[in-house]
Amino acid sequence: MKNVILVDLDGVLIITPPWKPDVLHADGYSDFDAASLQNFNNLIRPIDAELWLTSSRRSNKTLNEFKDVFSNRKVVKELTGFIPFGTVSSDRLSEINAFLDHEPVKNFLIIDDDTSLHNLAPFRKTYWVNTNPLIGFNKEKLLEAENKIKQWI
Repeated sequence: MKNVILVDLDGVLIITPPWKPDVLHADGYSDFDAASLQNFNNLIRPIDAELWLTSSRRSNKTLNEFKDVFSNRKVVKELTGFIPFGTVSSDRLSEINAFLDHEPVKNFLIIDDDTSLHNLAPFRKTYWVNTNPLIGFNKEKLLEAENKIKQWI
């Protein structure tokens, strides 16, 4: 059994408004917001947890390419994997539920701005940090995430 953090990119680490082009990193891929990245690193540095990407952007790059993206932006832990894609008509809620139903997960935390997650089962919703897409993973959300992790068994 493992601890996992399911993390989205847009609205969490990338907070570019939809009407503006992304700011690009030196590697040519979207840059992460500096404050959101610092807060994220502060969260994940001291805990034993795997990082799994939930972002729809996972369809555009391989896992190794995203590992490089995370490394280039100085994320302090390596990305473990992608949650599996659902069917064409599935949403993030369905994909996350399928992942949690089929992986040997002991504890989890979801950091995502996807509105479909309002329909998570109550227990799962307890471990969801709902970010504002224009603010990202700010200090308030860091504190919320830390408090949720303190509830892990």
